[in-house]
Amino acid sequence: MLKKRWVWRLVLSVVVVAALVVGVSLAGRSTPAPRPAKPVDRDFSAYVGVGNYSGLTTIASTLGQPMTYGTDCFDDRSWEGIVNDVWLIHRWKGKGYPMVWCVPMLPFGNETSLAIGATGAYDTYFVHLARILVSAGMGASTLRIGWEFNNPKYPWFAGGQAAAFVAYWRHIVDSMRLVQGARFNFVWNVSRSGQGPADATMGNYASYYPGDKYVDVVSMDVYDQAFGTYPGATVQFENILTLPWGLNWLVSFAGAHRKKMSIPEFGLGTGPYAPASGPITQPGLVSGGDDPTFVTDMFNWARLYYVDTLAYWDYGSSSIENGQNPQTAAALRAELTHF
Repeated sequence: MLKKRWVWRLVLSVVVVAALVVGVSLAGRSTPAPRPAKPVDRDFSAYVGVGNYSGLTTIASTLGQPMTYGTDCFDDRSWEGIVNDVWLIHRWKGKGYPMVWCVPMLPFGNETSLAIGATGAYDTYFVHLARILVSAGMGASTLRIGWEFNNPKYPWFAGGQAAAFVAYWRHIVDSMRLVQGARFNFVWNVSRSGQGPADATMGNYASYYPGDKYVDVVSMDVYDQAFGTYPGATVQFENILTLPWGLNWLVSFAGAHRKKMSIPEFGLGTGPYAPASGPITQPGLVSGGDDPTFVTDMFNWARLYYVDTLAYWDYGSSSIENGQNPQTAAALRAELTHF
């Protein structure tokens, strides 16, 4: 018995020391400790342009991997476009893809506001949208309500209007859930910080969170771009992790709220781009160009933190079609073989 106790004390001591070593190691990293590992079925897709079902088939062939869901955005130019985009819905109907939809909170060029939405004045629009989706067999769609609400280019930019944004979001979710057959998943979707002066207006991103009852997934859109200075691929990804509202923050926030985590959009940046070694300084947005390092870093991070869904932005300067960005295309193919 004494020998067994001595052995167990020795084992316990080794475990404690090992835990301390791991803790010190993680504390010295720029990334937070991984959330507890568990089995997860990861899904991958790409945005290939509005209503472009055939384009999704094409990129699946290019990458040598099937796309497991479709992703598209409703027309944000009018209320009719937002809640009655029947053409777009029918483009995807019956194609066999679960859908992730960008749902604008407000149309452009209209006398609308988050504050008015917070009163419930727009609830009927979203009831109508829910009914159309359910009737099309898409009642289990994933909805990115007011995506990138920290981006001032959208009419639903929420900077400095946290209370109105939260109240309006809750109205939208409550309204859509009332529709019979609705089983939507609602995604709270920010764009990472450090991409422009709007950061100062936003303040604490957590103050814009509508609450666990109203959110199923927390997410972040991530592009390989910076504002003013692009420091090179390695430093750039470190910045993406460690900015006040970057990927490290997303991991911690998702863990605290016990929510799944997704990256609905990731892709190459816009604007002048740096050589592989970087850096480059220009007014406005700057990027890393055809950057396989960024792709590899994103997939490594997604695997480490068991990101639920990941979608590449195959459009514009980020496209890999027609021979564009060949190094990025090669990196995507390589990473998808073991995603």
